[in-house]
Amino acid sequence: MLTDILKPAPAAGDVNPSRAPSAWRPLLCARRNSGIARLQLALAGMNAHINRDLPQGIVQVFEALGGDPSSDEARHQDFDSVNDLLERVEGEVKADFSTGVIGVVDVAAGRVDDIAAMWNVRVAREAAWTNAEVLWTLRDIPPIRGAFFDTLDRSTGLAGRGLLIATAIDTPFT
Repeated sequence: MLTDILKPAPAAGDVNPSRAPSAWRPLLCARRNSGIARLQLALAGMNAHINRDLPQGIVQVFEALGGDPSSDEARHQDFDSVNDLLERVEGEVKADFSTGVIGVVDVAAGRVDDIAAMWNVRVAREAAWTNAEVLWTLRDIPPIRGAFFDTLDRSTGLAGRGLLIATAIDTPFT
C-alpha cells in the first residue's frame, strides 16, 4: 500500500536520517538548516516523493487492482489529471513558501518561472510513470528490479542534495 512506502522515510528521519531511504535523506538531514529556504525543502520533498515513492506506488496499485501500466490508458489519464490540480494550487503554495529574496525574484520573473516549475513537475511525474513501467516489467526479475530501484533511490537523493544547497540569502523558515 502507498502509505506503507511513505511511513518509513519520515519515521526513520525523526530518529536517525541515515536510516531513511537515500531519496529522503537530504531533506531529513537539512530540515533544520536555517540557510535553506522553505521552498527548497518543499521541492526536495516533492523530488523524493515523485521520483522514488510514486513509481513504486503506481506498481502497487496495478498489483492490487490488476492491469498493466504500459497499456492502461484510463489510469494513466487519471494520473495525468493530477497535474491540473497541481497547477491550480501551485500559486498558493508558492506564495506560502516564497519569502525573502526568492519572493522578490518570483515577483520580478512573473509567470515565466511558474510555468517552468510546473513543466518540471509534469516531466517528473511522467518520468515516474515510465519508471513504474520499468519496475512492472522487471517484477519477475527481482535482482535487476532491486538494482534498478536502488539506483533510482540514490539518483533521487543526489538530485535532492542539489536542491538543498544552502543559499543563506533567504529568511530562515519557522
